Amino acid sequence: MKELAKALLQAHNEMPVIENNAVNPHFRSNYATLDTIIKQCRPVFSKQGIAVLEYSDADLQKLTLIHTESGEELYSSIELRCKDVSNPQQLKSAQTYARRMLWLSATGVCPVDEDDDGNQASQGDSKPVTQGKGKIGLPQKTVEAFGAEGEIVLSYLVSVKAIKVGQGFDDVQKWRSEIIADPQKVLENARQHQINLKGKK
Repeated sequence: MKELAKALLQAHNEMPVIENNAVNPHFRSNYATLDTIIKQCRPVFSKQGIAVLEYSDADLQKLTLIHTESGEELYSSIELRCKDVSNPQQLKSAQTYARRMLWLSATGVCPVDEDDDGNQASQGDSKPVTQGKGKIGLPQKTVEAFGAEGEIVLSYLVSVKAIKVGQGFDDVQKWRSEIIADPQKVLENARQHQINLKGKK
């Protein structure tokens, strides 16, 4: 592990500061998204000749760091905690959270002012997002229909002025009945909104 250890030491010294760029729609906790962490940290690994392999096996999410010159490897894994593994959305959420934890561990970075965003994967019986004086929330089943794509739904709702920047699902008042009636349509519109945003960049 001598060569991989040297490369990791150099990589860790060059890792950037990761800023939180998202809010958990269920619990309003701040966190850095998986794609942000990978986008900023993978180039540092590559520069030091370290390849990152990810894969799932049964109830484990795994990550392996491979030093391309020496062939030395460092393996890590985390248990997938999901209330209903037959539910694709819950499983995807658990996998995304596990991947985040593995990447943060491998890179040695800690996002600024990090809050726990793993509630959706680990808290199967989370409280409905209806609390808050004067706020009209959505039923939990409707919120769960958005699964791991809750962030893009919130972005879409901001774009149509259903909510304001920084608000969560418990702030939804406008469009509440439309969202409950057809959450899948809202999700499809949110996905298209993201595609449109990327096309403008």
